[in-house]
Amino acid sequence: MALAKVNAEHQYRKLFSENEHQKDIGRQLDLEYSQLQLEQSTLSMHSKIDEIAKKSLKMKEPDPKKIIMLEQH
Repeated sequence: MALAKVNAEHQYRKLFSENEHQKDIGRQLDLEYSQLQLEQSTLSMHSKIDEIAKKSLKMKEPDPKKIIMLEQH
């Protein structure tokens, strides 16, 4: 009887530890999902601005040969 109790307590601790580990993974995935949502929102905002600039304002990307890069010292 005592051996069964020891075994049950061991199983409980093992499962509790695994449960905590899975909760940690879940929290990490939630954080990653939030970061990906923010990134997606930022990227879609840039593409929307680009779309408005091209369609409504008739803007276009300059010829790469005409782009001058400046360095600040």
